[in-house]
Formats: sequence, C-alpha cells, structure tokens
Amino acid sequence: MPLNPVAAIVRVIRGVDRLFENLEKLQTGLERLGERVRVLEDRMAALESAQRELLTEARAAAAVAASGAVTQHLVDMSRRIGALEAGQGGQRRIE
Repeated sequence: MPLNPVAAIVRVIRGVDRLFENLEKLQTGLERLGERVRVLEDRMAALESAQRELLTEARAAAAVAASGAVTQHLVDMSRRIGALEAGQGGQRRIE
C-alpha cells in the first residue's frame, strides 16, 4: 500500500511537468502567431499604400483623358468655325 501514495505523487509531478511543457509550446505558438500577425499588418499597410498610389494615378490618367477630349472638341469646333468663315469670305463681326 505505501507505493500507491508514492505513485500518485509521481503522477502528479509528471502531470505538472507536462503542463509546463504544454505551456511552453503554447507560448512558442503564440509568439509565432504574433509574428504572423505583424507580417500581415505590414502587408496590409503596403497594399493600402499601393491602393492610394493607384488611385492617384487613375485620377491623373482620367484628368489627362478628359483634357485630351476637351482639347480635341475645341480643335474640331475651331476648324469648323474657320471653314464657315472661309466659306463666307472671312471673319465678320456679329452684332
């Protein structure tokens, strides 16, 4: 019978030892998870920055396209007005 209390104490000590091992594994896992979160945060920040840059470039391209369309329209109107004036003998003052 005296072995049973000793065996119980040994089991408790082993259980506590396993508990500490599991806590160490959990700590390591949490550190790895924290590192992965930091990497993801960095990637998100880079993507947000790239998105802002892309939006700025898209706005600039749209402004250039709109400016080109207006310029083309003005050139076409000027050409037509010039052709009308030439067909009527030159510029006239409209009153």
